[in-house]
Amino acid sequence: MRTEPIKPQPTFGGYNSVLKTLYKKGKLPQVKRGFYGDRLTKDNCSLEHLLCREQGGTTDLSNLVLASKRKNNARGNKPLRDFINLKAMADYLTQFKGIRRKGFNGDKYIKSILQTVSDLL
Repeated sequence: MRTEPIKPQPTFGGYNSVLKTLYKKGKLPQVKRGFYGDRLTKDNCSLEHLLCREQGGTTDLSNLVLASKRKNNARGNKPLRDFINLKAMADYLTQFKGIRRKGFNGDKYIKSILQTVSDLL
C-alpha cells in the first residue's frame, strides 16, 4: 500500500475578513488611514473589533474596522469611548463611500459601523 505524505496546512494568525482581504490585495487603494487616524500599510494593517471579543463582540463586518497593529494593541480590550476620535472615524468611513466590490458594499459598511459605534457610545 502506497501512502502520500500529508501536506502542511496553512496557518492563519489573527482574524480575516473580506475587508482586510480586499485591503491587502490592493482592491481598496483609496483607503490610506485606519479607524484611529493611523496610516495603514499592508504590513501594519490589522482588524480591530469595535466591541472586543472578550466583551461579546463578534467578527461580523459591522464590528470590524481596519487599524494599525500598534493602535489595535494599544487599545487592547479597553472601551472604545476611551480611544475614539470622531474626526478620525469620519475620515476613515469617508474612504469607503461608493465602494462596491464582490462581497463588500462600502455604503452599507459605513452605515453598519455608525450603528455599532452609536450602540457602544
